Amino acid sequence: MPTTFNPNFALLASAFSLSLAAPAFANPPGLAAEIAPGGVAPAVAMRAESLFVRNWRFELTDDDSAAELDFDDSSWRVLDVPHDWSIEGAYAEDNPSGAMGAFLPGGVGWYRKQLNWQPEWGGKRVSLSFDGIAMNASVFLNGEELAFKPYGYIGFSVDLTGKLNRGNNVIAVRVDQSKLPSSRWYTGSGIIRDVSLRVTGQVHVIEHGSFVTSPSVADDKALIRMEHELHNASAREVDDEARVSIFDPAGKLVAQGSVPAAIEPGATAKVVHELTVATPLKWSPDSPSLYRAEFEFGPKEAPQDRYETRFGIRSLAFSVQRGFELNGEPIVLRGVSVHDDGGPVGAAVPLDIWRFRFDQLKKMGANAVRTAHNPFERGFYQLADEMGLMVMDEAFDGWETEKAPYDYGLYYEEWWERDLSEFVRRTRNSPSVIMWSVGNEVVDATPETQKKLVDLIRSIDSTRPITQGRGGALPHADIVGFNGEGEFKDAVADYHETYPDRVLIGTEMTHTQHTRGIYRSRTEYRTRDNPWPHEIAQPGGSRGAWDRMKDKVYPVVDLTEEEAWPEHSLRYASDFDNNLVRMPIRTEIQLANELSYFIGTFRWSGFDYLGESLGWPGRTMNFGVIDLAGFEKGPYDLYRSQWNSEPMVSLQPHWTWPGKENVVLPVVVYTNFEKAELFLNGQSLGSKSIGQDMQLVWQVPYQPGELKVVAASPDGTIRSATHQTAGSPAKISARTDKSFIPADGRGMTRVEVQIADAADVAAPTASNRLNFSLSGPGRIIAVENGDILDTEPTKGTSRKAFNGKAVAFVQSLYEPGLITVSINSEGLKPAEVAIVAGEGSQ
Repeated sequence: MPTTFNPNFALLASAFSLSLAAPAFANPPGLAAEIAPGGVAPAVAMRAESLFVRNWRFELTDDDSAAELDFDDSSWRVLDVPHDWSIEGAYAEDNPSGAMGAFLPGGVGWYRKQLNWQPEWGGKRVSLSFDGIAMNASVFLNGEELAFKPYGYIGFSVDLTGKLNRGNNVIAVRVDQSKLPSSRWYTGSGIIRDVSLRVTGQVHVIEHGSFVTSPSVADDKALIRMEHELHNASAREVDDEARVSIFDPAGKLVAQGSVPAAIEPGATAKVVHELTVATPLKWSPDSPSLYRAEFEFGPKEAPQDRYETRFGIRSLAFSVQRGFELNGEPIVLRGVSVHDDGGPVGAAVPLDIWRFRFDQLKKMGANAVRTAHNPFERGFYQLADEMGLMVMDEAFDGWETEKAPYDYGLYYEEWWERDLSEFVRRTRNSPSVIMWSVGNEVVDATPETQKKLVDLIRSIDSTRPITQGRGGALPHADIVGFNGEGEFKDAVADYHETYPDRVLIGTEMTHTQHTRGIYRSRTEYRTRDNPWPHEIAQPGGSRGAWDRMKDKVYPVVDLTEEEAWPEHSLRYASDFDNNLVRMPIRTEIQLANELSYFIGTFRWSGFDYLGESLGWPGRTMNFGVIDLAGFEKGPYDLYRSQWNSEPMVSLQPHWTWPGKENVVLPVVVYTNFEKAELFLNGQSLGSKSIGQDMQLVWQVPYQPGELKVVAASPDGTIRSATHQTAGSPAKISARTDKSFIPADGRGMTRVEVQIADAADVAAPTASNRLNFSLSGPGRIIAVENGDILDTEPTKGTSRKAFNGKAVAFVQSLYEPGLITVSINSEGLKPAEVAIVAGEGSQ
């Protein structure tokens, strides 16, 4: 096992033409908007690619005749994809998905869409590309089955060349999600990701056929090596020039070159260029600079193919002695694990949700995300490249042995090689992806299987290290990943003592649980205290598990001797850093900062997600530092105080506690200043200095009024945070994170609602029912409040507030205009927000 892994490279690729000017990723970069509802593609010169997402017809049915060309689908629902039908259903305790699948329904669904032949396609290659269908998808053209794909998280293409009628054609897709649970978490059901139509010439770069690396990177120059796999589908040999031009982030040509290329009929040839870029702008989270390579084959005046690849130039190094180095500079991975559902919108996630989430993570100080436990949609990686978040890209949750009754383990042996190859090829050129993960907590994992996976990845991409979640017992990965087992006292240090030459990482550390606005002052451990019907909480199981682990976990001191909030339901979790499994957040941060061989952590999790709950009526387990509605919980500010250097101070809990007058409440402050002072109704309660504990705590007898904390630095910088006691709920306030969205049917914004009293003070415990209505060219695609126990459908227009807040997700239609969202509640003054849907971006 090598002690140092030191690849240098430049990256980002896709089988799609990518554009740096794509407006907020309303459409994926490089994919034109769909030209016509019937699926007409633009005229083809060399290569044309467009979305194929509008006006699909959908029905929940198991009628196999739905594949046929002349099948009558006129009564079916018309919708755009991506689409998830499970999130549209009702939460029910007896749904077979159970706790794993968030108690949502499955079934069998059919999609159908017209595809009209275009004269420009004569002599061309035509294919459809599906980015992900959950799951067991069969694709038909005019009644003929052309493809089957069981894994919902890996895309695939279907070649239509030579099979299309010169007239009308019907694409039909059967999705079988009838056997549940099909995963340990919520997967959604349906065509959950984009579909695109691709038309190329007979001589073309194959899908995911470019690979850009930089064998050496220095301040004054970088060597760029580009491989393009060029296929000749014609009946004659081609022999011509292959040219590459490289453009910097500003669009300036910085390098170009050409080589001859000859390809036999039916063959695929690898064309290699090596160029030098002077004074490269290196990609990093602080400066995510992206270059563009343009490849052409054939005569300059009439090339046979043109293929664009966006990439970044940067170097990676991993060692026990210096940890992780990006572009030669040490950097600690400050990451979160994320599932790929979008909470209330289900598994068909608008990219604007990921953009909003990435912005939250960046403000928190995070610099990395882990795709738990499967490949994500293509746009996710493109956003990470653009916004500057490093990615641990994970292929599988398990291998040969199923973890859920109907999961990927049923198909692994037949499909793993094809799926893993596609997994690496589709994002191997993305600068955000800094390592691969071959699995997570794999049941019955063997060194032999791990070696097969690792060897296959290295044969495709040897520029990144490989890890595995909870993979310390296996020898073939470059970096050892720790999940919960790394959270026991000294577990990471003890492993290092035994294996001093191995680089270590917290693939899933640490696990803590939190509910926004819910507090408890005494420390809780999931195994000891959680009453949910989880396997460790069963009679004879919970106590035995706790007795085995109690001396191995990190102790967290109670904030008070007697519980200050005994009225709060134990089905929620404390918003302080005192509800944990084995290790608190503060210890996680400390270990990553202090141990050079431990290069960082990916906490579980960044966001609350659907499924993997502890039982009905819970929709999740509340592990996120951001809730299902996208509202930040208390520990978000703890991370922000330690991960982000922007001056800040925050204050917990809120200060509206009628009936608790004179009860001593712990007040917790997070700050990156050296000290802070607390005031109650203008009277100082003293100053405290921050230390290794990373939090300041005051014991304050509750009195209504104003609670305020002030932090100051010697240079005069001052930050403060205030909580005011609220009166009775009287009005609604609302805001949107964006006042402009593209009028393309995909642009989205969030309308956040806060209930307040008559003086505009936030009412932190209000639970009034909120009713949303919309006028103009938009639609409400979900409503949410963050309450994991609220099983009302999210695909509606009404929701109770949870601890004073709720949110509506608003998406544009296809025409410009003014969208007005109104929010009403009985007895409260209403609110209204305006959103402009228009052309372009803002």
